[in-house]
Amino acid sequence: MLRCKCGVLMMMILLSTQAQIVAAQSLINPDSYRSLSGDRRAYHVGDSLTVLLVESTTAVSAAGTDANSKTGVSANVGDGRHQFQGGLAIQGDTVGAGQTSRRGQIRANVSVRVVEQLDTGLLRVSGQQRITINDEMQQIRVSGLVRPDDISYDNTVLSFRLTDAQIDIVGDGVVTNAQKQNVFYRFFKWTGIL
Repeated sequence: MLRCKCGVLMMMILLSTQAQIVAAQSLINPDSYRSLSGDRRAYHVGDSLTVLLVESTTAVSAAGTDANSKTGVSANVGDGRHQFQGGLAIQGDTVGAGQTSRRGQIRANVSVRVVEQLDTGLLRVSGQQRITINDEMQQIRVSGLVRPDDISYDNTVLSFRLTDAQIDIVGDGVVTNAQKQNVFYRFFKWTGIL
């Protein structure tokens, strides 16, 4: 009977140490694990996501002035037979108006990469896209911070959800060169002739 109890006790000790060894070794790395049925969203450094650039800006500024001023002095002098009259009047009118307006609109999709994961949970993203059409090169650069909660199920984020967003669109080619002012025009503009 004692031999049976010792055997059962040894068997329990052996099973408990085996269970601890098995529990200590996991086949899944919790830092990089993604569920097979979960969304494939960017969460780690090196992951890619798409920024949907949907920006529209409009600014209008208007100013106007309208000022009128009149000053007048008159005098009458007479001695009974002769009468003299004199007067002086000054009048000034000023009317001015000015208006400036500016519009901008961007619609594009740019793939970016997570370059840093901050302690606060925010992801720093950065990426660029270069397109050349008929020798006209256009480059779009995007960078900023994004919350993982703002990344949608299809791994996209809207540009107005980026914090500290920097969006640069630069073009170079025939169209860009045609928009530049020539040297003579810039010189006359600088001297104030134009």
